[in-house]
Amino acid sequence: MKYELFLICPPWKQYWAYKRSNKILTDSIPPRMWRAIRAFNFMETCLAELASQEHVIMVWVTEKFTDECREYMGRLGYQYDSCLIWKRPKWKRGSTTEVFEYLMVFQKNGYKIPAIDFPDPLKSPFTGKVKFRGQKPDDAYVMIEALYPTRAKVQIFGTCLRRGWDVFQRNDT
Repeated sequence: MKYELFLICPPWKQYWAYKRSNKILTDSIPPRMWRAIRAFNFMETCLAELASQEHVIMVWVTEKFTDECREYMGRLGYQYDSCLIWKRPKWKRGSTTEVFEYLMVFQKNGYKIPAIDFPDPLKSPFTGKVKFRGQKPDDAYVMIEALYPTRAKVQIFGTCLRRGWDVFQRNDT
């Protein structure tokens, strides 16, 4: 099956190890780097083999990894289009800073996302609460389903159990 919409939540904490992996000899790769290589290769394989000709990618990324996300997706041939913001719950006790995650939208060479007016990310951030650390707000899924009601949808590295969505996840990341 070919998918038209990908929602990806990559293990960005492993990205720096993945980025350095091409500088290390194959017989001396540490386990953490192997996990990073497997995770990002899994994601690239899913995109290469499961994407329809005209597809859209939405990537969850924390504020600290937005530049890395743009760089990585650019290397895969995708252009940044827009983003939405989620003010997510703080996970560390004692932290007083607000934490934001971005739902960044990317498109493939030449394919333009159908004319959809995304809300201004700063005027209408998601405010949904979640119970577990790996979850994303239901508001995001509802919005995506409303924007793309008939497209085949898949979440990579996801935990979503929603009607109309398939999930691909590597459990060893």
